[in-house]
This record gives sequence, structure tokens and C-alpha cells, in this order.
Amino acid sequence: MKNKRFRHRLLRAAELPQDLDPSLFFIQWTGNGELLIEQHRGILRFDSAEIRFKTDQGVVRVSGSALTLDRMSESRALIFGTIFGVSLEAKS
Repeated sequence: MKNKRFRHRLLRAAELPQDLDPSLFFIQWTGNGELLIEQHRGILRFDSAEIRFKTDQGVVRVSGSALTLDRMSESRALIFGTIFGVSLEAKS
């Protein structure tokens, strides 16, 4: 935990963008039914209506219909389908 806080303070002090922090997830959602999530820590649930990803900040929930995982690596996933929404269930 101390390392994460130190890294965050260092990025802020150096005026570097937060997307350089590897503990923060990144989502890019395009209008044609494509969503990219980076820096996730694994899939908790997957079906055609919902995909849940574990992140350092909590659980990211992607809801929709006909959802498919097109490409996936250890920390990156590309989702296609009709996406209704994305939400974060933050850690308490």
C-alpha cells in the first residue's frame, strides 16, 4: 500500500499523467460496441449479459447483451457487443 501511495505522489509531483500508474485501470469505450479495459487483475464473472473485472480500485462491471471477449491477456481485455453501461463497485 505504501508503494502505491508513493508512486501516486511521485507521478503527481512530476506532473506526469496518472495513466502511467500501473495500479490504475483504464477503460476506452467506443460507440460501435467495443470496450477496452487495461490493468485489470482478472475476470470474476463472464456471461453474455455481464462481465466483472477485478481491479486494484474495486470491481468493474460491464453490462450489456451479446457480450464477447475478443482478445484477452493477463491485464487487458477487448469486449464486443451491445454495451449498456460500465460501473465501479469501489473497495470499502
